[in-house]
Amino acid sequence: MDNIDNISFLVLLSILFSAIIFSSEMMGVLSLIFSGLIIFKTVFKGKNDYRFSNYEKVLIIYFLLVTLSLFGSTLFKLSLHGYIKTLIYILFFYCASTFFTQNKNKIVPTIVLTCGLMSFESIIAILQNSADVAEISGWQDMSNINPEEVISRAYGTLQPYNPNLLAGYLLCGLSSFIFMILKNIKKGKRKYAAIYLVLFILNLVAIIDTGCRGAYLGFLFFFPILFFALLYYIKKNLGGLSNIKKRYKNIVALISMGLLYFILTNPALTKRIESIFALRADSSISFRLNVYESALKMFSDNPFLGIGVGNQNFREIYGLYMKTGFDALGSYCVPLEIAVESGIFALLAFIIFLILVIKTCLNYCFSDKQELENKILALCTILMIAATMGHGLFDTIWFRPQVQLLFWCNIAMLKSCKN
Repeated sequence: MDNIDNISFLVLLSILFSAIIFSSEMMGVLSLIFSGLIIFKTVFKGKNDYRFSNYEKVLIIYFLLVTLSLFGSTLFKLSLHGYIKTLIYILFFYCASTFFTQNKNKIVPTIVLTCGLMSFESIIAILQNSADVAEISGWQDMSNINPEEVISRAYGTLQPYNPNLLAGYLLCGLSSFIFMILKNIKKGKRKYAAIYLVLFILNLVAIIDTGCRGAYLGFLFFFPILFFALLYYIKKNLGGLSNIKKRYKNIVALISMGLLYFILTNPALTKRIESIFALRADSSISFRLNVYESALKMFSDNPFLGIGVGNQNFREIYGLYMKTGFDALGSYCVPLEIAVESGIFALLAFIIFLILVIKTCLNYCFSDKQELENKILALCTILMIAATMGHGLFDTIWFRPQVQLLFWCNIAMLKSCKN
C-alpha cells in the first residue's frame, strides 16, 4: 500500500507506451489495472478529499445518457461492446484525475514520456515517407494525379496501421512539446527548450507526412490559439518592451512564410491540400459526404437515444441506410457519431463538457492566484482539445484508444491545478 502510487504510475506509463506497440485490447487491460489500483487505494487507504468540478459532473450526465442509449438499442449485445469501451475511458479519466490530484509531481514525467513517444513515431513516419513506403490500403485518390504528386502516407507503428490514426495521435500529443518548451523557458533552461522545439518541428513534419487532411485542418485550430496566447502573454508581462513584441511578430511571420514555401515547393503536399476543396471530385471526400448523408438519416430516425454505442453496432444499422458500395466503420465526424450513437442530449452534454473544460482552463490562465506552470498546463489543454476536436470534425480516429486515452490523460492533469 505504501508503494501503490508508484505502482499506479508505472502502469500509467505502460498504458501510454503500449499505444505504439500493442493492440487496443492490451491498452484496455492496462487501463482497467490502473483504475483498479486507484479505486483500491481510495477504498482502503482512508479519507479522500476529491471534489467533482462542474465539467466532471456534466461528464457523468453524458455517461448516463450513453447508458440510456445502450438500453434503448435494438442491438443490445453489440452496443454493450462499445459501451464497455466508453466505460473504460470514463473510468480511466476519473481515476487519472484522482491520481494527478494526489501526485502532481508525476505530471512532468508523464509529459516527457509523451514527448518521447511522439518523437519516436515522428522519426518512424519521416523514414517511411522518405522510403516511399507502399500504402496498405487505398488511402489516396490516384485519379488525375501525376506520379510526382502522389504523397507517400506514413502510418508509423500504431495498430491498426492507418495514417489518419498516426496523425490523430501525434496531433493529440502536440501540446506536450509546447508545455516543455514554455516550462524550460520559464526556468531559464534555453538549451532544453531548444531541444523540445526541434522535436516539436519534427512532430509537425511527421503529421504532414501522414497526408491526413483532417490533421491539416486541426492545425488551423491549434496555431492561431497558440500564437494569440503567446502574444497576449508578451503584451501583458512585457508590455513596455516593444522590440520583443516586434521580434515575436517577425518570428511568426517568418514561420508562416517558411511553411508556405515548404508547401508550394512540395507538389505532392500541395496537391493533397488542394484536394480538400475538391469535394465530390475527390473520391475520399465524396465517400465521406455519402456517409454523412446516411448518418444524418440515422440520426433523424433516432434523435433522442440514438442507435447505441460502438462501431460494431453502427455498422449493422448503417447497412440499412448506406448507399451501395459505401460501407463505413463510423460517421467520420465525432459530433455526428455521438449524436447517431447516443442522441442529441448526449451530444449537447459532451459539448457542454468541452466548453466547461475550456472555461476552467481560461480561468486558470487569467487568474493571478495560479502558478505560471499551471497556466501553461491549462493553455496546453485548450490546444489539445482544439487540435483533436478540429480533426474530429472530419474523422472519428478520436475514438481509438491510442488517441482517446491520451486525450483523457491530458484533461485529467488539469485537476492538479488548485482553485
